[in-house]
Amino acid sequence: MDVKRAELKVTIAKLVELAYSTDNDLTVKLMAKSGSTKLTIDQNGKATLSGAAGNLTFSGSPALEQIGANIKRVSISFTRGSDNNVKYTATFSLEIISMSVSGEFDIEALILSCSGLLCRAASAMKGRNQALEHQYQQIMGN
Repeated sequence: MDVKRAELKVTIAKLVELAYSTDNDLTVKLMAKSGSTKLTIDQNGKATLSGAAGNLTFSGSPALEQIGANIKRVSISFTRGSDNNVKYTATFSLEIISMSVSGEFDIEALILSCSGLLCRAASAMKGRNQALEHQYQQIMGN
C-alpha cells in the first residue's frame, strides 16, 4: 500500500464530482454558497455531504476504489475561501494509518471540468481518461 497525498487530493475532487452527479443543485448550495460543509464516508462507502443547506447521501465507493487500500473512514471539512475557492482539510483512515491533506481549489473549475453524461461514462470505464486525471491534479494543486 503506497498511498500518496496527491492521490488523496484527486480522490477529494472525485468525491465532489460524485456528489455533484448525484444532486447538482444541492451540491452547489453546500459547496459554493454555504459557509462550511462536511463530507464523511464510512467503511461501506456511504458518503454524506452536509451543511447549512441540507444533507446529501451518495456512494463514495467509485472514488475510493482507486486508492487501493482498505478505507475505514474519511472526514473532509470544507470552508468557503475567496472568490470560487474552497479550502479543505481531509483525514483518510486507512488499514493501519491515517493520512491528512489540506489545500484549496476552485469549485467552479472542478465542477465544470467534468459533469453530465460524459463524466459518468468516463467514470464507468475501467481505464479512466488520463487527461481528466491530470485536470483533477491541476485543480487540486498537484
